[in-house]
Amino acid sequence: KTVMIILWLCTLMCAVLWATGVPLPFEPEPITVILGLVSAALTGLVSEYADALEKEEYSVSYALAYGYVINFLEPVITAILKQTPPGERPTFYIYIPERLQELEPKSIDRTLARLRERNMITQSVNLDLAEGRVRDVLTISMEKNHVYFDFPTTLLTLTSFIAYKSDSKKNSFGEDEKIKLGKAFIEKFKETVSTMLAERSLSGYVSFIGKELVF
Repeated sequence: KTVMIILWLCTLMCAVLWATGVPLPFEPEPITVILGLVSAALTGLVSEYADALEKEEYSVSYALAYGYVINFLEPVITAILKQTPPGERPTFYIYIPERLQELEPKSIDRTLARLRERNMITQSVNLDLAEGRVRDVLTISMEKNHVYFDFPTTLLTLTSFIAYKSDSKKNSFGEDEKIKLGKAFIEKFKETVSTMLAERSLSGYVSFIGKELVF
């Protein structure tokens, strides 16, 4: 990127000098054209490399999101819709953490305890899926209404992946960097889930929620 910036600055300087007619020890026109072509080519290469690097970096998040939607979210929402009475619209909340530790069993227990402190009733219900499997889904009852709720614990897979990257000699980094990387992976997971839900016309039934637990 530094080389790219220098090339563009040189191109701009040559173009300005050429346009103003300042005498130079070399012919400015061919130099300006060559620098412009090289700068444009390098810019394209950097952009393409950055996109490829980002896809590679967050491929784990994409894979987890794909499995979560295809193997869990889509069949579960379909089963819920089949048993929902006419005129009603179910809502499925997905808990998106700020840190991966929020999805550990003890942390989930504390989150559920906070819900019960607000006079909300939490319980699991069994759903018979079309594939012949039975899934336990959490429901949260609030006065006369209830919503479906899930902690995407599949994201905990990222904990070991980040630890692996951290232990690498070339990529060794501290706790702050681990937290920052974890947040980036979580955000990519959320983006991919949102995209896949939109493609399947399921976005209207799903909402994301954080630790503030604002329904």
